[in-house]
Amino acid sequence: MNGFDTISLDEVGLVDRLLRRKPRGNALKEIHNLLATTALPDLTAADVENVLSAYEVSRTQARDGLLELYRAAVEFRLRDRHLSDEDVADLRRLRYVLGLDDDDAGSLEREQLRSVYRHQLKSALADGVLSAEEKADLAAMVANFRLPEDVRLAVYKEEAESVIQQAFSTAIADQRLTDEEERRLALMSQNLGVAIAQSADAQRQLERFRLLAQVENGQLPDVQSPLILQRGERCHARFTCALHEMRTVTKAVSYHGPAGRIRIMKGLSWRYGYVNVNRITKEELKLIDTGELLVTNKRLLFNGAKRNTNVPLKRVVHFTMYKDGVQIEKDSGRDQFFIGSGDIELLGLILEGVLGMSR
Repeated sequence: MNGFDTISLDEVGLVDRLLRRKPRGNALKEIHNLLATTALPDLTAADVENVLSAYEVSRTQARDGLLELYRAAVEFRLRDRHLSDEDVADLRRLRYVLGLDDDDAGSLEREQLRSVYRHQLKSALADGVLSAEEKADLAAMVANFRLPEDVRLAVYKEEAESVIQQAFSTAIADQRLTDEEERRLALMSQNLGVAIAQSADAQRQLERFRLLAQVENGQLPDVQSPLILQRGERCHARFTCALHEMRTVTKAVSYHGPAGRIRIMKGLSWRYGYVNVNRITKEELKLIDTGELLVTNKRLLFNGAKRNTNVPLKRVVHFTMYKDGVQIEKDSGRDQFFIGSGDIELLGLILEGVLGMSR
């Protein structure tokens, strides 16, 4: 009854039995059982007061326990996510019977109503979209619960933004943002009536993710070239770097064996010993020039401080990306290493794009 089931009381211990004392913890359990066995109209504040007096528990001491009983009663009446006039009357009567302060009881009610509304809103937002029917149901719940508008707005904004942020994070988890993903996020934001504000740094990151997605889909960017290009040639990337090539280097290593000195006369001596010179030859990366690598739809152009070089795309047989540059393998001649700083991932995608289109 009233959302309560009867519960067992704690057994009286030997000492309490000898002293004829009742376990104080049973006071709230007896009130609980009163609510479980007696209709609310038949209960009075005196019934609760008599139980507390019998256990020598003041209302101040019982306050938290009485509020928990009231919370259980509110939860029971909200199980269908609706408060009828009868429910409201029952709760008003229960406040009186339990002797609860209106502020305490009102605060607890608002907390429970807000919690139920939040749960229902989360359920409706599970698919990222609110249908007309779902919006109408939520509006009816707000009206029925008499939720203040500022409370409704705060809960709605928090949950809706959370859904959009999660969808946004999922979309850019691969560090790409496609046109389709952007359209879906825009429609979601429009449907829910909220938008995620992005910082300047976040906006720059998003621009990069958009660009990476476009390049992967074959939409290469056009950038201004510092050099005059051929007819129909377009520059797609510029990479500040230093050009290196593998060169053979020979080093001489001297070895001195046992040595000594023999004095022949004052001021004159003869030194003896053994010297062996070994030559070690190895390949080393040698700096050739510094400048800028240009990637066009026809060739790789290196605009160097000393000279310019170019490699037609058809001569490139393979390229390897490193964290600080790229190695270009040609059909003949030395490999070229362009080492520098910049967006290495973007450079690699553009290289892959232009080489794919040149084949």
